Amino acid sequence: MTKLRLVKTESAQLILTDPPYGIGYESQKGVRIANDERPFIWWMHDAYRICKPGGGILCFTRWDIQEVFKIALESAGFVIRSQVVWDKGGNGMGDCKRQFSPRHELIWWATKGRFAFPGKRPLSVLHVPKPPSHNRKHPTEKPVELMRQLIEATTRSGDLVIDPFTGAGASGVTATLTGRRFFGVEINGKYARISRQRIAEARGNKRC
Repeated sequence: MTKLRLVKTESAQLILTDPPYGIGYESQKGVRIANDERPFIWWMHDAYRICKPGGGILCFTRWDIQEVFKIALESAGFVIRSQVVWDKGGNGMGDCKRQFSPRHELIWWATKGRFAFPGKRPLSVLHVPKPPSHNRKHPTEKPVELMRQLIEATTRSGDLVIDPFTGAGASGVTATLTGRRFFGVEINGKYARISRQRIAEARGNKRC
């Protein structure tokens, strides 16, 4: 995460990200996620450094590795405040004979210093359908509407949102459309190009 180390200390109001969970994910089309052999947590100290006092982090995770991410966030210096549940509204992959069909993912919400919500207190369960598989530009893409609810609940217009694992750019698109500034990092060149294009289109739409 060398790019993250170039970011100015205490510059971001929100780190919003969906890091590799460490589950060896492979999509139905055979697409794998980089650095997904084990929970990828080594960036969190840099995330704490770049987060403003009074800012926070929203970090996606899931049930079987949530504790690893919680401990890593606390070790970096963040204070865990809530766990948010994203209800995806559809059945997920897994062992059809021995596991309940998963339809949710989890998000740790943690803060640095004295944080206060800029508006009304948000709910801990968010019901937003996941993007249809034929429309996804990244195998684990998150919906813009979900990102909008998270960003608007925790930041104000003009704040800087940073995503160290940008993927296809849903966080950057949403930050742009809601009047926030954005900085993203993406290791995969294909997804970085998609992200830049989507964010550029969002800037054009915002001007209209």
